[in-house]
Amino acid sequence: MNTVIEAVVRRAAVTPAAALLLLTACANQTAPPGGRPDLSPPLILTVTPQNNAVGAKPKAVTLQFDEVVSETPKGAKDLAELVFISPKSGAPKVDWGRSKIEIRPSKGWKPNTVYSVVIKRGLQDLRNNAIDSTIRLVFSTGGAIPNTRIAGVAFDWAAGNGLSGALVEAMAPDSTTYQVVADSVGRYVLQYLPPGPYLVRAFGDRNANRTLDPIEVWDAANVTLTQSADLELYGFAHDTVGLRVAEVTPQDSLALRVVFDKPYAPGRVFTPDDIIITRADSSRVRVRAVQTMPERNLADSLKAKARADSVARAASARDSTPALRARTDSLARVRRADSLAAVATAERAARTRAAARRGRPGAPIDTTPPPKMRRPRVYKEIYIALDTPLEPQKQYRLSVTNVQSLSGTVRSPARSFTTPRAVKLDSAKRDSAAAGRGAQPPATPRPAAPPDTLAGAMRVRVRALFGGA
Repeated sequence: MNTVIEAVVRRAAVTPAAALLLLTACANQTAPPGGRPDLSPPLILTVTPQNNAVGAKPKAVTLQFDEVVSETPKGAKDLAELVFISPKSGAPKVDWGRSKIEIRPSKGWKPNTVYSVVIKRGLQDLRNNAIDSTIRLVFSTGGAIPNTRIAGVAFDWAAGNGLSGALVEAMAPDSTTYQVVADSVGRYVLQYLPPGPYLVRAFGDRNANRTLDPIEVWDAANVTLTQSADLELYGFAHDTVGLRVAEVTPQDSLALRVVFDKPYAPGRVFTPDDIIITRADSSRVRVRAVQTMPERNLADSLKAKARADSVARAASARDSTPALRARTDSLARVRRADSLAAVATAERAARTRAAARRGRPGAPIDTTPPPKMRRPRVYKEIYIALDTPLEPQKQYRLSVTNVQSLSGTVRSPARSFTTPRAVKLDSAKRDSAAAGRGAQPPATPRPAAPPDTLAGAMRVRVRALFGGA
């Protein structure tokens, strides 16, 4: 590069300032202008040591790409944040060399150890074309690589879905720690571990420091690995504070929605005796019923089914004529044609994207449905039905007795709340309400009939012709 620049400087007889500007321009990592737009991410040409290599003694894991990769990956502050080495041997170090990166643990490679190196999605070129799949490499610095695995799903129990990007660790009795990053729906696979007992832990690494912090959700379980093991982990915030009432919302004068700051233990059944609501004068408001979220969902689904059945019966009665049946069939054909057209459009878009990649294979499309929890879901809400209406703009105090958190802490949280002011009805609504109570709305005076101008004009014309009154 310097030789080429010196030749250009001699031939063009440029000034030292211009030469310095030329050197600076060549040092900038920017895409050259012109030409066809590059829409393809970097392609790996070689990996050293090779995948599944045995007896390897590398100074570093080296990946050679077909173009310059950016030092600033997508979704991370630096390249080292994307790299995970299992088993852990100090923080990973990543050296950037334009179209090459070198990876090594800070404490070096240990002998007679099977290593897995994972690079998360985010490596990109200078045009921000990112590799959209995870890069995985396994090699052994000693003997054969065992065909063992611990697989499963890390869930966010409170959210009811997979814990995206969870950090999963398997700790052996000698403190050797194997690690892997879960995918976007919480699925993980820890492979090539020596058989034996492990403490497996998964946590949501919110601040990406690879350390479990008190605010983060986590779960752990013991497993003895022989060949393979399946393990689901249900992360939640472990604390000893207990639940508190975060929100009390009057839905109307006879219904309240209560939200706790954390989920209560699954299987809890609330009764009216568990809820105490008092007025400012310490008198109690009677509670008729309490529903958890599953109970409310069941009641709502039964109501919706009854309503749908009623609508279906009415529609069946209306569609009894041949003309209406023909119209229904025509609408069904139109919807089917629209659906096929949408599928064809999506396929054309996929072919266009594939052509833009210059024949390079993209990340395989994951068609596996999202994982479902085997444990029951947990909830924060309860719904309270009252026997006595709440008065508007009054203060009340609500307490719930003996509520257990997921960590096992039992507490009786309480919270004061104020009901909203009464809604003012307009005159039409007041008349409608009065009519519903049996009162007759006041009669609306009829407007006077407009004068018959044509008849008046005829009378004037007759008087003018024949005279008389």
